Amino acid sequence: MERAHFAYAAYIVLFLIINAFFFAVPLLAFTQDMGGVYKLVRDLGICHQKLSRSLCVFNDGKGYWVADCTAQDGSFVGGATDRLEERVVVDGAVGYKMPVCARDFGIYGAMLLAGLAYPFFRKLDGKELSPAIWLILAMVPIGLDGGIQLLSDLHWVPFAYESTNMIRLLTGAIAGGVAAFYAIPLLINLISKE
Repeated sequence: MERAHFAYAAYIVLFLIINAFFFAVPLLAFTQDMGGVYKLVRDLGICHQKLSRSLCVFNDGKGYWVADCTAQDGSFVGGATDRLEERVVVDGAVGYKMPVCARDFGIYGAMLLAGLAYPFFRKLDGKELSPAIWLILAMVPIGLDGGIQLLSDLHWVPFAYESTNMIRLLTGAIAGGVAAFYAIPLLINLISKE
């Protein structure tokens, strides 16, 4: 296998594993204690894991679906317990949060989807990177949304702003999708060096 193809395959496998992990944790939580896994992700600093900013996998006995763990009404939810909660009950359906927030799920999910689409837009053996301005522009929405929310959380702005999971997911997906088009050629360049 050519090195560029190997690098691309490694990228896809890595993001398949990461995204499978995001779904496996809440699905397994329905039958076994996954508290240690949530704690490990939190302790490693991978994600804050706030329940109010996460998506949950729900089950009502008839099937599974993904939805917001909590109502997204734009009000700030504070306190350490928001980070520690793993299970919710909404309208009789039990839900377990994903081990990362909606924004991180958007980033990693889009990195996988954009990676799968990559060969339709660029040659795998192409080593040139697109101009950095495109990556910078893709980071603006996530930076504004997350940055303003952080400043609001810290009371450094004269207004309160709490994003919604849909906005977090979308801004994360924009950043992650574009980032894939830089990460893949960088990885190919790294592995292809003689």
